[in-house]
Amino acid sequence: MPTLDPNDTPIFRDSRHIPDHYWQELRAMDPQEVSQRTLVTFQSEEGYQIPFWDRIYFCRPEKQHIWRKEVPEKNLSFQEYLVLLMYLLKAREKPIEGKKIHEREIPGGELFFRGPHALFKEPLEKAYGKDPQGFIQAGLMLGGQETGMGDASFELLVLPRIPVEYILHTEDEEFPAQITISFDHSVSWHLPLDALWSLINLTGWRLLSKNKDNTFA
Repeated sequence: MPTLDPNDTPIFRDSRHIPDHYWQELRAMDPQEVSQRTLVTFQSEEGYQIPFWDRIYFCRPEKQHIWRKEVPEKNLSFQEYLVLLMYLLKAREKPIEGKKIHEREIPGGELFFRGPHALFKEPLEKAYGKDPQGFIQAGLMLGGQETGMGDASFELLVLPRIPVEYILHTEDEEFPAQITISFDHSVSWHLPLDALWSLINLTGWRLLSKNKDNTFA
């Protein structure tokens, strides 16, 4: 079964499909408690201020609205809403452990991250399989730090409690390019599997946008 492309699925293009009960649950929470769990800040005028890669997003639960600081007029996708809402709702007050695991080592990941929900790797392998320096540069532009693994690698603090490491093994005469994505062992405390899948989709598109041969936003 081919990997699901959220751009071909109407629900993933429209944030209005976010279930109302997510908003109701968030509005019922104490902002101080949410801020402490998630390591984000809260101000009454702008709501929650969430660092997401190298960007800042704001969430106003009472208005059911999320926007980007740099382009507040831009309509965000269902997946952006899902990731940020689930992080505010689910993240625990649990520190980064420093132990790396792959997607199938996450509880439930062995069954979930396959077929249509395989992680977003192949487009990155095609774009950067012969360009390790371009791969590293893309990661650095999103606020990542090199980790010295494989032929090129970096770690992104995608959300305040969620680091993600990308490792590229470049194409050669014998083997195709391969990208490995690893997570901190604590990741399952902070996002459910569907939101984590969406987070990797969004991160992958942003990494592709830094490649000169791609035009992703």
